[in-house]
Amino acid sequence: MASELQKTWNRPDAQEWAEVYTKIFPSYALLIESYLKAQEVVTKNEQLDSTRS
Repeated sequence: MASELQKTWNRPDAQEWAEVYTKIFPSYALLIESYLKAQEVVTKNEQLDSTRS
């Protein structure tokens, strides 16, 4: 139901929606954390774990 109300992540209140999802699905916080870390790696041009020896 939350996703039907939200419709898209491309909205100014996306952070509040993320908090709603973590209340409904506590493990969703891990998905958000993983996504944010991936974005940080890309923006900082960090080496991917998969390419490290």
